[in-house]
Amino acid sequence: MISVIEVYNTVRDLCNKDQKGFVTPRVFNTFAEIAQQNVFNEMFKELGGAKSLRARNLDAAGKDSVYRGVKEDISAFTTEVALETDQTGANYTDANLFNKPADVFRIVSLHVVDGTDYYPIEILHDSDKMPLILSSNLSAPTTEYPVALVSRNLEVFPSDVNSVVLTYYRQPASKYASSVGGFSYGDVDATSGPRLVASSQMDDGFVVPDINSSRHFELAEHYKSEVIFEIARMIGIRLRDEFIAVNSTQETNSK
Repeated sequence: MISVIEVYNTVRDLCNKDQKGFVTPRVFNTFAEIAQQNVFNEMFKELGGAKSLRARNLDAAGKDSVYRGVKEDISAFTTEVALETDQTGANYTDANLFNKPADVFRIVSLHVVDGTDYYPIEILHDSDKMPLILSSNLSAPTTEYPVALVSRNLEVFPSDVNSVVLTYYRQPASKYASSVGGFSYGDVDATSGPRLVASSQMDDGFVVPDINSSRHFELAEHYKSEVIFEIARMIGIRLRDEFIAVNSTQETNSK
């Protein structure tokens, strides 16, 4: 995880360096969650590029593999959940409707577990293809070969499939900066994005953080420079300051 205090101090110092005044925790928090999401989105783009390198035998082997490194970082956000339903499909009467979890970023797989039997579910995102599949004598869904239409929810065919297991990448959240209540330092706080809460703030911009209320970034430590750059870039745009927006890259690379 990335320390929200270290990121805040770096961004604050970067802005002070250009004599634009200190960045308050309130302003910082406005951009922190967006910055983390932007870096998270870039991780998937990097994974796509790494797959291309691998296909051309240009990716390094073992621990130096770009694909392996990004894949390991993303795997921390893999979640598996069992979904039950008693709802009829919204668009088709021969389907059951399942509600997607609120933190779904990208679906990995969907399957049915019936005792010791495992049935993968074919996933479709194009609703125009669904009538063709349902009317086909060859590809119509069955209990052993189910199909799911993904939109706002999951419609699974046939309708006798009333429980599924969903594997997905969840949205990044934050991590506890200290042990609080029943949570330990470093546990994921799925209810909050990264934030810095100040217990006190001096006139010169120095902030004493409230560790119990603050939340660290959930991304791995080696993405700290990217997070700092994203926040600095957005603050530079907000201040209409090209120096901060452009030169934040050089500043963060020296950390």
